[in-house]
Amino acid sequence: MTDPTPTPLVQFRGVRKLYGSAIAVKSLDLDIGRGEFVALMGPSGCGKTTTLRMLAGLETPTAGSITIGGKLMNDVPAHQRDTPLVWQSLALFPFLSVVENVEFGLRMRGVAAGERRSRAMMWLERMGLQGFEARRIDQLSGGQRQRVALARSLVTEPEMLLLDEPLSALDAHLVIRMQGVLTKLQRELGITFVYVTHSHSEAFAMADRVVIMGHGEIEQIGAPREIFRTPRSRFVAEFVGRNNIIAGVVAGGILSSEHGAFPIAAPDGSAEIVVAADTVTVLRAPPEAGPAVKVAFLSEEFAGTGIICYFEAADGSEFKAQVTEEQLADLQPEPGAAFWLSWDPARVHVMGG
Repeated sequence: MTDPTPTPLVQFRGVRKLYGSAIAVKSLDLDIGRGEFVALMGPSGCGKTTTLRMLAGLETPTAGSITIGGKLMNDVPAHQRDTPLVWQSLALFPFLSVVENVEFGLRMRGVAAGERRSRAMMWLERMGLQGFEARRIDQLSGGQRQRVALARSLVTEPEMLLLDEPLSALDAHLVIRMQGVLTKLQRELGITFVYVTHSHSEAFAMADRVVIMGHGEIEQIGAPREIFRTPRSRFVAEFVGRNNIIAGVVAGGILSSEHGAFPIAAPDGSAEIVVAADTVTVLRAPPEAGPAVKVAFLSEEFAGTGIICYFEAADGSEFKAQVTEEQLADLQPEPGAAFWLSWDPARVHVMGG
């Protein structure tokens, strides 16, 4: 009988990393499947880059084990692993031409000159860089350099590609374009991508699964929509989206909080609810029915697909609502103006206390 859950390509088991007395990674257990696109995301200092560097062989775990393809890799140096890494800085060689940069990994493996030139040219064509092979790196745009770095990493036909915030230095319009390039490549090649980023839009747009890290450990793992809509902790809820979090005590299906009493489908006891900004309705007067919080308008932020309005409740806590330009024009908010925020109780996410 065929095993329906084959062994993952990568396994972290009890992995811990210390720098002196400082804990970078506490105790990490993580499986990454073959052909999966996994994004590691979290604030600065959360341990995501250290995790990637341990997978690449650039750091050695203080404790625990890392296996790739069932082989223990703790003490295997980076140059003996088939785990090319695309750096944030790209780390291209300015003294080599474009094609020579792409050939570099093949040269280090002793591939004959004719074959490595042929394979390099094939990848330049695949990345839309035909005709650029003789150029210097400083003659390329940011997006073109990014594609050279990808070609250099993929020309060796690895089973896994590691990427450390590779789009952070690009202009916004190039980021969107490169997201499409990366997603298409990963799907076509069927190889594993492990992608470190602090950008919600990058992770949610490309990854099959997102790993949220905080304080050196995993806070939540799941599909992008699951992470975004059903965060398991306040840390995740605050990090991944424009969420409003209300804490209180549940009794008989009612959450009592500093902002009022709201109906809730949760057992009695302490609880927190998450009300996403895009599910909030902004009203000039209190609604006839349903939950409502009286707030004062603070400011607005244009967010591309909509406008985020910021409000302050009586206790000083901040609330957020996403509105359209037309809705904003109808509301005509001014600093300090009173509004009521309401929402559909069925769209509230409950986090256990």
